[in-house]
Amino acid sequence: MLSLADVRDVIIIVVGSLTILVLVAVLVFTVVLGVATRALLGALRRTLRDELNPLLASLRLTVHRVQGTTTFIGETAAAPIIRVYGVLAGTRRAIAVLSGVAGRRNPGRKGKKESKEEE
Repeated sequence: MLSLADVRDVIIIVVGSLTILVLVAVLVFTVVLGVATRALLGALRRTLRDELNPLLASLRLTVHRVQGTTTFIGETAAAPIIRVYGVLAGTRRAIAVLSGVAGRRNPGRKGKKESKEEE
């Protein structure tokens, strides 16, 4: 018959063997996971290199074209409009100063300030 000590020894051996098997399985899983991760990162790098570089080149070209278009529009459309508006504003101001209208432009403000000071 098996004594209690013999059963204890068998259980210790079985648990130890199972622990070793679990550790080996975890080690194999970790190695497989590492290899798979490395392969996935390599594929990702290749995909980014092959598809992202042409996309970035196209983006740079588009930005260069937009800058050229903006410069062209600024020189041909916006600058003349700003120049004409400046001449018109200067002319209005000159006429206002010469006709004496400039001093009477905001009569309501002076009246309000004087009425506040009197109170």
